[in-house]
Amino acid sequence: MDPRFRRRWVEVRREEGRRRFRVLLAVTAVVALGCGAWAATDSVLLDLDQVVVQGAVRTTPEEVRFASGLRPGEPMLDVDEGAARRGVEALPWIGDASVRRQWPGRVRILVNERAPVAATEAQPGAMALIDNTGRVLDWVPEPPSGLPVLAGLPPAGAPGTTLAADGVATLQVAIALPAELRTRISGLAPAPGDGGEVELRLDPEGMVRLGPPDDLDRKFTAIRAVLTQVDLRNLAVLDVRRPENPVLTRRDTAVKVSTPRVG
Repeated sequence: MDPRFRRRWVEVRREEGRRRFRVLLAVTAVVALGCGAWAATDSVLLDLDQVVVQGAVRTTPEEVRFASGLRPGEPMLDVDEGAARRGVEALPWIGDASVRRQWPGRVRILVNERAPVAATEAQPGAMALIDNTGRVLDWVPEPPSGLPVLAGLPPAGAPGTTLAADGVATLQVAIALPAELRTRISGLAPAPGDGGEVELRLDPEGMVRLGPPDDLDRKFTAIRAVLTQVDLRNLAVLDVRRPENPVLTRRDTAVKVSTPRVG
């Protein structure tokens, strides 16, 4: 063979070998990168190790962790923060929650709990605590001192349910009730009929006919004035549906009361 052709043949063979080697290196690098990425994401070093709960008082941290659906050992990349938050917020006492991943292996759950504003009967021997949205928070043997009691309503449901619609007006009045009147009120109840009116039961006796839950500031002012400045002996009904012209009914007679000057 001509030496020139032989040299050319050898050079072609060498170039083909170098090309195959470069391809092999590229394939090896891709496989190595893929294995490395898999190892990094599936490694125990990036698993969920700890779920930290903050802000829970009425709800135990264990209840929050369980409701979140987060379990130690699951990959951090699989943590669904939105689903965990929705699960936690379904707990009766939880108003809102935030769920955040903290790499490499921690999730922090911060909760804000609801506050009871009233109580109502749930079943004999049990009272339900209600928040300002009408949500049933818990059942207790006795409501905390000073908490308004809603009466005349259907029994409250289990914690996590919502107060029946016919209790909305009564709850609205309970929320607005001034602190100085709460000590004089033994309970609030819907007035007979379907007009959405509310009655206040006085302690030790008597009743306030409040009407619908509107113009409450003026109605409360009229109640305070009458309770502090008028003889309440034999009191039956104090009607403040027209707060500028309250009417006090005693057991034996009805008397119009000029609202005393306040302040």
